[in-house]
Amino acid sequence: METRVVEDHVQLANATGNVPLLARLVNYQPLFSTQPKLKSYPLSELSSPEQRGIQEALVVRDLLNVLVGLEGVYIRYNNSYDPHSGAVPDFKIAKMMDPSFKSFSKRIARLGKYYVVLTKTAEKWSEPSFGSILHRLGFEIKQFLRFTYLSFISGRLERDFRESTTFSISELEQSLNDAEITKQMEILFTMVERIDREDRARRHMDHVKEDFDNFINDLKDQSDRGYILATDTRMLPIAKGAVILRIIQTMVHENLGDRYSVSFLQKILNSVAGNYCDMLFLWLTEGRLNDPYDEFMVVDTMNSVNDVTSYLQYGDRLWDTQYVIRKDGILEQFEPNDDNELLFMVLTTGKLVNLIKTSLGKVDFTLATSATDEITNFSDLMEGSNLELYVDKWYKEANRLCLKMYFEGYDLMAFFKMLEKHYLGYHNIAGITKFLQKNMVELTRRFKKNGYDQEKLQRTFQNELKSNLSSNEDLVKQLLNLQLDDQSFEEVIMEYVGQDYSTNGGRTMSNQDDGDRLLSANNFQNLKDILLQELKPLSSGADGLKAAKSTIYHLNFEIIVPFPLSIIVTRTCIVQYQIISRYSFLLQYNSKLLDDTWIEINKNASWRYTGFSKQVRLLIIRKSRVVHNRMNQFIKLILEYFTQVVVEREIKITSKTSQKRATITDWQLSLQESLTNIMTNCCLSQLIEIQLQIFEIIHKFCKFITSMRREFCQLDPHLFQLYLESHSRRQNKPSRLYSSEESTKIISEYTRFVDLAANGFNQHIAAFKEGLMHHYSANGSKDTSSDDNHNTARLLACLPG
Repeated sequence: METRVVEDHVQLANATGNVPLLARLVNYQPLFSTQPKLKSYPLSELSSPEQRGIQEALVVRDLLNVLVGLEGVYIRYNNSYDPHSGAVPDFKIAKMMDPSFKSFSKRIARLGKYYVVLTKTAEKWSEPSFGSILHRLGFEIKQFLRFTYLSFISGRLERDFRESTTFSISELEQSLNDAEITKQMEILFTMVERIDREDRARRHMDHVKEDFDNFINDLKDQSDRGYILATDTRMLPIAKGAVILRIIQTMVHENLGDRYSVSFLQKILNSVAGNYCDMLFLWLTEGRLNDPYDEFMVVDTMNSVNDVTSYLQYGDRLWDTQYVIRKDGILEQFEPNDDNELLFMVLTTGKLVNLIKTSLGKVDFTLATSATDEITNFSDLMEGSNLELYVDKWYKEANRLCLKMYFEGYDLMAFFKMLEKHYLGYHNIAGITKFLQKNMVELTRRFKKNGYDQEKLQRTFQNELKSNLSSNEDLVKQLLNLQLDDQSFEEVIMEYVGQDYSTNGGRTMSNQDDGDRLLSANNFQNLKDILLQELKPLSSGADGLKAAKSTIYHLNFEIIVPFPLSIIVTRTCIVQYQIISRYSFLLQYNSKLLDDTWIEINKNASWRYTGFSKQVRLLIIRKSRVVHNRMNQFIKLILEYFTQVVVEREIKITSKTSQKRATITDWQLSLQESLTNIMTNCCLSQLIEIQLQIFEIIHKFCKFITSMRREFCQLDPHLFQLYLESHSRRQNKPSRLYSSEESTKIISEYTRFVDLAANGFNQHIAAFKEGLMHHYSANGSKDTSSDDNHNTARLLACLPG
């Protein structure tokens, strides 16, 4: 095979003639001040008045070179300048030059410096790491230099210099000023300088410390604002994206008195912000991030995660954390303040569009209907309230479609009613009573982890579910899963209301300065140590030293809310539902326990026996019935107050205000507020500890009453004889004799226990009433128009004294 050698040959067409500027840019004199130069004609010999014009022409010719970044003969680079070092050139002017020419030259030579800097910077910004915003700004600078700046010099200044024998240095400067070339170059150079300064600062900063400081400041700001906005507080390693736009915006504001400069800057800003506008439009209308260089205000935290489980993919956790706001370089118009929630609206709009796309399975879904919806002018969008109106438009549209999907496609209201029925016991007393009747024995036993009771309870619950035909229409009941929580209700509620228990059972209040301690952390490691220290009491080994509770204290109904319902009914809401449900079941359980005990002390033959001594009849039987009645009265009153006043009232209020909720966020906050109102009621907050102690007294008392059935016969000889004869016949065993000493001992023990139960219950009731009175007074007892105060006052009046 024949090998041919091809030699490249480059030739500049029209190197002479009409393109003198281009002719000088190829194979021109050396660009290094240290390299040999042509020997210049001495200016000292051109200083006479007759030769002044020649000197001026030579200076003008040099300036035309300098304007395009090249050396002249009398105006040269300073000795330290190296074009390949990235340094900014300075020009030195011949000492013997006429003073007036030298003054003109200094002012005009600045443009040569600007030209070199702008050319090199525009070339540097073409690298991918600088992002699309700087790519575009570099392109705009190149376009300006080529079609405005160089065109003006070659097409106007050099032509005038060649054609006019009177073309002076003052005319050169005047032409540059009249065409606004000097001002435009100064604006671009200032812009580049500020961006470079910002870039240098980022290169030399401690990014970990800056990230932490931003994180802490963000926590403080968010706590002041009262709403949570997920953010990414990391600082970008280089200045790009909105950081660049904000610098240009600042320059626009600084030049507001100069209409021409503002117009020039806005033209650049609109061109440079084009990609940013496209990203904003795509996010608001399609929920899509087209941000390959990490420049947009929204960040996809899962972008680098390849495999996401279905539970996470359709869970409320991912909804809260996948898309967050990038705090670095937020535009001034998006800066959050008391009256401005634009950032929240922008973030939520894209998330809602994604929610619709995922739920309906429409990948190409968009809110936009025509090309007029796109952003065509960044500066106009940022003027006045245009941005707020634009974002609000898409925010409302996304919410409208999303709510339509929820109410028409997923029947959200029906789902709420099912949750209220099964977790709040709303209009479901019969169902709860039926469940307790079937499982009273298992629920009363001491809790054992992974014991037989859990299997039996689950089996009974599942059998009831299968036999109930209406369950097929009840989504929540189908999703419910009966479990026995490892943590008792006491442990869960005490953690929730901010209390903790030491290993010996004594109460210790949680540190109220925890929030301040977190905000005063010095770095991420320090913050981690504080959090771990706060979590230690919750994970300590005190569980083994605590007395085991009955299974009812561990009863819990778990549910995994399906997507997209889980976006509104979040995991936090489910936890609150569960706590309210567990408290309600405890009240119902104690009520049922006391009802069963009432049958025992009023219907059992032993309790109805009339032959007991006066001591037994008065101090044990009668007093037990009185104590039982007071306990039953207390439980029934609390149960009625909680179910018919606290829960039912909150449900009715929420139902009445449903028409006012126009956004998904409104529905999320409304449900959260409703559940929080129930949780913060005195029954589940200030007075929960005393109630748990009362429940324990009731449980021990009822257990005592039940156990007395076997021992009651020993309190009377005749009853003892009847019981033993009957028992012996059944067991085929000989009867034993009655012991008066043992009877006296048992009567003394029973009397002491009933006294202890009565005194303990009375003391706790007094403490409960005192706490309730404090709550009543703190909420304004004089406000008789308040339903809450009226119902609290009625509860106080009805409680046993």
